[in-house]
Amino acid sequence: MRKLPARVPENQRLGTILTNPGGPGVSGSAFVASGGQDMSTIVEGKYDIIGFDPRGVNLTGPPTACLNVESKFVLREYQLQLQGAPFPSLDNTSQREHIRRLSAIQAGHDEACERNGNPNMLQSVGTVAVARDMARIAEALGEDGVNFWGYSYGTILGATFAAIKPNLVKRMVLDGVADSELYFNDILEWGRATMHDTSKTLTGFLSTCIDAGPNLCSLAVPPVGSNETQTVDSLRKRLDALYLRLAQEPLIIPDSRTAGSGFLKASDVQSLIFTVLYNPISWGALADALVQVERDNGVTAYNALYGSFAQIEPRSYSQNIYNRSMQSYGTRESLYPILCGDSEYLNMTNDGYSNYIRELGRISPAGEQWALVVGGCRGWASRSRERYTGPWTTKDGLKATRFPILFVSLDADPVTPLPSAVKMSRAFGNESATLLVQHG
Repeated sequence: MRKLPARVPENQRLGTILTNPGGPGVSGSAFVASGGQDMSTIVEGKYDIIGFDPRGVNLTGPPTACLNVESKFVLREYQLQLQGAPFPSLDNTSQREHIRRLSAIQAGHDEACERNGNPNMLQSVGTVAVARDMARIAEALGEDGVNFWGYSYGTILGATFAAIKPNLVKRMVLDGVADSELYFNDILEWGRATMHDTSKTLTGFLSTCIDAGPNLCSLAVPPVGSNETQTVDSLRKRLDALYLRLAQEPLIIPDSRTAGSGFLKASDVQSLIFTVLYNPISWGALADALVQVERDNGVTAYNALYGSFAQIEPRSYSQNIYNRSMQSYGTRESLYPILCGDSEYLNMTNDGYSNYIRELGRISPAGEQWALVVGGCRGWASRSRERYTGPWTTKDGLKATRFPILFVSLDADPVTPLPSAVKMSRAFGNESATLLVQHG
């Protein structure tokens, strides 16, 4: 847990804001260290900002203990990135072989947790348990309720808190809203709903590049051998052509300096685009990297995807300045015990998985990548001791909160689409919620 103190005199201080940056599995303490000042500026320094590591995340212990060395999970993520999503879609025989290898890599984490993990912790890292922890934090601070600011998965945590502790909701902002009802009750449908606005976000990237023009966006420069003015449609066709080319023959990377040698495939480029869609400030750099790949130079893209794996050090979780268990690589190690433990058991065959990947690929230009996230829950054995499956509407019994919740959404977001924000705001009703939408 880390606190950024309020900057105003004591008589102007308004209390404490707890925050969660998303994931699940992202460190709240690290988030406050890196972004707490921005939050404090928005609230005019009148609140203490506290970021905490939820159960099973980073510095919070005891750990789930599925693996004894963090580099083992980093290696698992490296294997997963190398295998990649089956994209573009393969013929049936090749797709089955690809899915078998993909499934084996993903199943390793669950089996490690079954064999080595701390079962009590694996059953205690769920969202409901963390929501109850938030109430305990507020009580320990001597406050009569919870102020909370959550992003992405943090909106699920906040909505869950509001559902089970409505009388303790003070000021709550849920920004980048996920569908909490589907998260707990139907993870496959949650995956579909999450991809609703990804295409719109990609269009935003491409149209922004066209608007910026060739002097500011390298992707707006006509490709070699052409002098046609570029449009959103022409950029989409260039991306499709690049995907097809890399699917037929991956781009060799002889030496990237940072990440060494390797190759760049179509799913790597799709993964890079999906990752950077979250960060418009990096769209210019993404455009540069894509143009370089078009010109057979994949070093920048390869470093972005594989550079962190070159830094792997096989040290124990407690080998750090705190001398306690800490996750330092920012992997998805904490994601699956929380995400999969919160959801219904996912029993899906390899053929079913293959069909789901293809389905999400039809829904979204990055659907195959998101299907891999959801697919990590296939066969996950451990369930959270307490899961909140409803009610999720006032009509079904969801109680009014002490103060209204402010839901905040963009009109185009790659993984937290506007329809989810509309649904969740309506679910809590006019007395308990309002929705702010930012356009453009």
